[in-house]
Amino acid sequence: MLGGALASVGPVAWAQPTQGGNERMSQQLREAIERANSQRTAPTKRPAKGEPPPAAPTPSVTVNVGQGGALRVVPTPPTAPSAPRAAASTPARKAQATAQDEVPPQRTAPAAAPALARTASAAPSATARTPARASEEQVQRQYERARAIALGLPIPVQARLPRDGALPEERKPAAPPPPWSYSGPGGPQAWARLQPEYQLCGSGQRQSPIHIEESAALQGPNEALGFDYRPSTGTVVHDGRTIRVEVQGENVLQVRGSSWRLESFDFQHPAGEVINHGGFAMGVHLVHRNAQGQTAIVAVLLQPGEENPFIDRVWTYIPLDAGDMVRMPLAWLDLSTLLPKDQRYYQFFGSLTQPPCTEGVLWMVLKQPVTLSADQLRLFAQMFPANARPVQALNGRIVRDAQ
Repeated sequence: MLGGALASVGPVAWAQPTQGGNERMSQQLREAIERANSQRTAPTKRPAKGEPPPAAPTPSVTVNVGQGGALRVVPTPPTAPSAPRAAASTPARKAQATAQDEVPPQRTAPAAAPALARTASAAPSATARTPARASEEQVQRQYERARAIALGLPIPVQARLPRDGALPEERKPAAPPPPWSYSGPGGPQAWARLQPEYQLCGSGQRQSPIHIEESAALQGPNEALGFDYRPSTGTVVHDGRTIRVEVQGENVLQVRGSSWRLESFDFQHPAGEVINHGGFAMGVHLVHRNAQGQTAIVAVLLQPGEENPFIDRVWTYIPLDAGDMVRMPLAWLDLSTLLPKDQRYYQFFGSLTQPPCTEGVLWMVLKQPVTLSADQLRLFAQMFPANARPVQALNGRIVRDAQ
């Protein structure tokens, strides 16, 4: 079978397998190639008078069997056959032979490998591929096909080799999106494009923070906020974007007929909330959740003024490096000292102010700000120059002004 498959290739010369080759496969191929060569090889002789000249010999190839049985076929130019010239028997024939010797012989186009000639002629000139290179590729593909048939292997797909002989360039994986941040490529304008779960940051209709205009708010009576905050402990976390305190203890907010447990609070500089076109130096978000998994956030606004004892206690254990955290002593925090005396508030439905920007959050923004000293403000501002999301569109939402 291999000899028939190699008929279009011509006589094959065998080269020793390279190191690591498959010896058994090499032996089988050697025997098949020698049989193919013996069938193709015949003694050459000078044609008698009146007989057509023989066709040019089919080019031979050299086969290298490498590691794992991989083959490399290189065509070698045919050598012209030599045969003794018959002696002229008569003076006329001697003269005719002499005349033939003086006339330059005309070369006959090789009849072998017509497919190679068609391939070379059909190739566009833009490829700048030489006939020798085209012949090498064609012979390589023919021999790989014959080898697969002889050994019962899958027939390889005939893919073109790179023109320059180089291996195809390996595709590099796409770079991961930048982490979300408050500025730069991962800033608020890009949040919705960073991850599929961040889509609400761009398409949500109830996003936070917002600009509250008191004249447009729905004014009227509302229930008081029921804070039941007790001395607690917590862990101060530097997450690279803000300072967050994870609270351990029984700190409960009563509002809208539900109990909300305080889980954590974090700081913004400046505050994200804007009231009557006025901003604030900093903000604190007290994050609560109820038994149903709903979220309620109380925003406390801060302005420069007197030193704040509560802020001072938190700053005492503030971590300096991103990813670091510090455990506070027991009963170190009393969050009731952070709240203003006047606890009237604005109420509306919004979202988380950072990715994934989940909506359905009940917001209560306390109207009266509390103070912190210039030194306390400067310490946080040096670590986080700007870590607040810009105000978001109101989109027809109702803001209640609780009197």
